[in-house]
Amino acid sequence: MRIEEYRGAPFVDREEEIGFFVEWFSRVPQRILWVYGPKSSGKTTVMEYVVERKLLTEREWWIKSKYWVKYLNLRGKLITSYSSFLDALIVPEEVYEETVERNVYLSLGMICLESKKIKQVKERKKNLFDVLIEEIDRERRGGRIPVLIIDEIQKLRDVYIRNSNGERELLKEFLNFCVRLTKEMHLSHVVILTSNTIFIERIYNDARLKETSEFWKVDHLRREQVEKWLEFEGFSDEEIELVWEYLGGSIPRLIKVIEAKESGRDLKEHLKREVWLAYTEIVDYLTDFGERERKYFKEIAKEIVKKGYYSLEGVTKEKKKLLQDWAEKEILFYDPLELKVTGNSRVYEKALERMIEVHLGEKWTSNFGQYGKMKKNGKD
Repeated sequence: MRIEEYRGAPFVDREEEIGFFVEWFSRVPQRILWVYGPKSSGKTTVMEYVVERKLLTEREWWIKSKYWVKYLNLRGKLITSYSSFLDALIVPEEVYEETVERNVYLSLGMICLESKKIKQVKERKKNLFDVLIEEIDRERRGGRIPVLIIDEIQKLRDVYIRNSNGERELLKEFLNFCVRLTKEMHLSHVVILTSNTIFIERIYNDARLKETSEFWKVDHLRREQVEKWLEFEGFSDEEIELVWEYLGGSIPRLIKVIEAKESGRDLKEHLKREVWLAYTEIVDYLTDFGERERKYFKEIAKEIVKKGYYSLEGVTKEKKKLLQDWAEKEILFYDPLELKVTGNSRVYEKALERMIEVHLGEKWTSNFGQYGKMKKNGKD
């Protein structure tokens, strides 16, 4: 198992994901790659690692890589209009040249255009996506492999392009552009990351987009990865078992528990508090719903605790909408490709166990499936 430091934090054994992405970028572009998974499973970090350490390599900063990478992370950006999308996506050449510094790869992920072209695009005298294709094609003809990466693309879903012919959905236009780049022109790789699986379901159920897309899930760490990492950090076998039972493979929570151990805090108390906070978050959120909806949530909780997941097969449209609402809150993880709902991370599943115990009067000492053997009321 490989553990290294990346941006001052542990980067733990992502060789499978790294290998997949490196091999993907070595192919001729033919499909959009959608990367999805639970919140904080490491999607963005893995992708940025691949860009910095594999695509842009260890070259000196003034030597061009064979890849031309543009990475636009929409997280934290206020995208409310076509104009604000343009501001997030493109930057004038003179501004770009003034701010380029060594190793500043990802923060300058915007596409650089002449000020004249930007003005023409903003005034609708030139089509944005035609201009972008011109720029990407120029890099391709220059011998470089274009890679366009968009993170949190669902932020475009309510934005429209307004012109003399009415208004068009920006997201639809952008995805059509991505299909042109990949399937039709084989001009550039396009990778889209999102933790919003409701959005992924919309794409997956669109026949045309499904045909032109590939889907790859980045999940929390597996048990063997967690065991080796915590063993490296000096945890005993008993402590590792306890941490896995409470936290699973959630990287941010594992980093917190390592810090707690290093500071001398009681390990079990730390883990119990993590579960308590997740439980109170769930209880507080459910106050927004009526009795019928809360009853359904408890049914879901019981099924997840019992089997490790809640099946989406045969779920009514009304209930699916509720599941989607709870997934948007990132308490549950809704996987439209595997037709399953789970806790967004292990700590939420432990919180669901507590909910069953408190609200349904049933004692569950551990989870069925990957986290251990289920016992109810002391009986197998």
